[in-house]
Amino acid sequence: MQNGTPASIHLLQKDGLKNRVSGSASEEIDPNIIKQMSVLNFREKVQRMQANLVEEVDERLSGMMGELIQELEQSDASLQHQYVLVDDGHKYKNRIKPNKHGGLPEKQFMARNSLLTDLFEVKHIQAIYNIFIVILIILFINTAVYDLVVVGKLNLGIDLIRWNFQGFTTVFLLWLGMSFSTILLFCCFNLWGTQRICWKPNSLGRKCWDYGWLISLVVYQTTFLCVPAIKIIESHFPPASSMALLMEQVRLMMKTHAFVRSNVPRALVYKPHQSGDSKEMTPCPGFSKFLYFLFVPTLVYKDNYPRTKEIHWKFVAWCFLEVIGVIFYVAFIFERFLIPIYHDFGLPNNQKTPLSELLVVGMFGSMMPGTLVLLCGFYCLLHSWMNAFAELMRFADRMFYKDWWTASSHAAYYRLWNIVVHDWLYTYIYKDFSEILIPGKRLGPTLVVFIVSAVFHEYILAFTFRFFYPMLFLAFGGFGVGMVFLTKDLMPGGNIFVWLMLCVGVGILSCLYGFEWYARVNCPQVLDPISDFFVPRSWMCSNI
Repeated sequence: MQNGTPASIHLLQKDGLKNRVSGSASEEIDPNIIKQMSVLNFREKVQRMQANLVEEVDERLSGMMGELIQELEQSDASLQHQYVLVDDGHKYKNRIKPNKHGGLPEKQFMARNSLLTDLFEVKHIQAIYNIFIVILIILFINTAVYDLVVVGKLNLGIDLIRWNFQGFTTVFLLWLGMSFSTILLFCCFNLWGTQRICWKPNSLGRKCWDYGWLISLVVYQTTFLCVPAIKIIESHFPPASSMALLMEQVRLMMKTHAFVRSNVPRALVYKPHQSGDSKEMTPCPGFSKFLYFLFVPTLVYKDNYPRTKEIHWKFVAWCFLEVIGVIFYVAFIFERFLIPIYHDFGLPNNQKTPLSELLVVGMFGSMMPGTLVLLCGFYCLLHSWMNAFAELMRFADRMFYKDWWTASSHAAYYRLWNIVVHDWLYTYIYKDFSEILIPGKRLGPTLVVFIVSAVFHEYILAFTFRFFYPMLFLAFGGFGVGMVFLTKDLMPGGNIFVWLMLCVGVGILSCLYGFEWYARVNCPQVLDPISDFFVPRSWMCSNI
């Protein structure tokens, strides 16, 4: 049937019906006509319903396909955010070119999370984190069972932790003294900057004033370096307390140098009642800015830093809980895997074992436990501890490290491992040597950076253990520097090589320092105290 037929017939029938009704009101209507009209009306309604249904289904399908495509695009963007996170050049860019006077790039502060904080949003990375928690639980159960079955009492590493933090009250009082002296240094710097304008420029009085305060600063830093170290030797603090005090000492020294180095140029160009930038209206920043810098987790001074809007106390509590968990984790590793290797060194029942066998067993037995301790130390200090204080201080730039675990060269590993210290070395050592002392050179400043870093690492270890055994200095400042120039980024198998060298190096250092520590416990002293501090006692034990 044609499309126009039902409508035309319908009209004709309506006209015929109209004529019949108008012609004779009493004339009866033909039932066939009524039936035909009903069928035609029904077909027309069905066709209209079919057309509306097809149109509605088409619109619904189009809308559903559009929503599906949008969800897929959002999912793809989310996956890119999760899996290509470390390649976000803008978010993890650490330095920018200066706008004025050229020169080397400068430290850039911006609001961003720590890399692991972002990576933990990926369920696969979160699963690895959960695996470490399970390992901690297994070590906890292992230690508990061992203590109950072998020792007869439950220890759980508490004795080792308690011994390591003996004398912590004295350490805390020394820290308060160091902090007070640092605040006193700010007052002296403010006095120097505001009073130097009393003399005419280039006059003898101003030169004496400036050089007198410079000598005082050198004396202060020297005293600040020596007094805590002497106190550690006299008080015989255990390793954890000693290391905590020494790390705080070095941190405050680096903070002091950063503040003075950043604000001396400002004080030198200061003129009273000058017009211009408000930042140059005073020779010294306010005390509140200095106090904030003293506790904020960065070593590069700025008058202002990016800040968060509020403190997330649950995040702070979780970070400190992680710190406590890592302390127990490390205690378990030492008690179950490391201490048993070395604690008999130098005893009579251990004298018949050849030195070569002791070294091989110690080195290979320490590789995996030592690497776990290294990873725990990294996570405890550079992630949990730093993030906790950053949240407390509302400090928004949480880039305390980068993806050092993907490094394919030693140079990349050193750059990415500890961004906080690396920024200080770059800003106040490398840049100053490259732009002021050795202009245009790169090799010399690079070597100076490695030497300064290696010296202070060895200083912390020497006074923590109370003996000078410069194996870390040789590994870091000797072998490490050589590998920086021999290995290149993206070399085939570079990441495997870096991890292999890292594990081997940790095993060797753990072996040497472990033997030396227990040699000083089990072997008698044969030299005077000063010589004994510098000469390894493990070389003179009766079994060697």
